[in-house]
Amino acid sequence: MTQDRPVEPKPDPNAEWWTTSDVAAYLGVQGSTVTNYRKRGQMPDSDLSLGRTRLWKPAKIIKWHEERPRPGVGGRPVTAKD
Repeated sequence: MTQDRPVEPKPDPNAEWWTTSDVAAYLGVQGSTVTNYRKRGQMPDSDLSLGRTRLWKPAKIIKWHEERPRPGVGGRPVTAKD
């Protein structure tokens, strides 16, 4: 049996800043996934850090997300399964 996760509302694209939680909600992933993307260099660097809080300009994340490769997870090619 699977549990449905509550759907996070999409963050305001006109906001001045997005936090890790906002980026996660926009991408439809967990906050830890965004943190891992950041640590592995798989997403744009944050525009500002306040202590341990990372902040991004929404336009930067939206542009990156629209331009990233889609074939598979992390842009990896999809392989046929026999």
